[in-house]
Amino acid sequence: MKTAIRFLLTMAFVLLPLAACTTTDFDLDKRKALSEDNRRVGDAYIRQGDYTRALGYYQEAAKHYADDPELQYRMGQAYQEKRNYNLAISHFLRALELKPDMMRVKNSLGVAYIKNQDYEKAIFVFKEMIKDQAYEIYVRPQSPKYNLGWAYYQIGQYGDSERYLQEALDYYRSGIPKDDIYIKALRVMGLNSLAQSKPEISLSYFEKAIPFAPKWPDLYLDIARAHRLAGETPRARQAYNRVIELAPGTDLANIAAKEADSL
Repeated sequence: MKTAIRFLLTMAFVLLPLAACTTTDFDLDKRKALSEDNRRVGDAYIRQGDYTRALGYYQEAAKHYADDPELQYRMGQAYQEKRNYNLAISHFLRALELKPDMMRVKNSLGVAYIKNQDYEKAIFVFKEMIKDQAYEIYVRPQSPKYNLGWAYYQIGQYGDSERYLQEALDYYRSGIPKDDIYIKALRVMGLNSLAQSKPEISLSYFEKAIPFAPKWPDLYLDIARAHRLAGETPRARQAYNRVIELAPGTDLANIAAKEADSL
């Protein structure tokens, strides 16, 4: 009898940890499921452009299970759309801690650094991406190179900027459709030339971009400034007026009007 009791007690001590593990695993699975349910609702709001509601569901998801890299990425996206770049960066970094090979997240992190005007960190992120050739599978290959070109332009390193922008533009020679990056890369190539007092070269880039973005007021402001630098006052005035037509009542239109008045 004593032997039987001793055996049962021994088995009880063996089974208790197993039961605890089973309960813990069940709780974790339940928390993950609840987190995923909330994340999916948040994703639906993201697609609708309602970033505040999306964040509410993402935050609820994080209460159940926060160590989901996809959730951290989506939270970063929502904060970035709300222009809270510091919080966006913190969530992108957390996502990369959980899953370091997420190229989409690295790209978004670099963009967040640019929008936060932390250009040196952005350059580091995009250069690290380019070192890993696998990045081309996960993001548009021209994207990090364009972003590098933009970041270098912002810190006045025009040679490096032009190099990466040209590499971004080279992708389109293979026949891929010309998209927003193509247009923006042409514009920044023009801005590089404008910053170096080369208005004729800058205009050649702006004119290539115009057919793809005929109603982009920022581009017309660039054109106006290039004509002004070239001493072509009537053309500059015409471009300034186009800005005012395309973006009436905006800060951009006010800038254009002020610069036009000073011609």
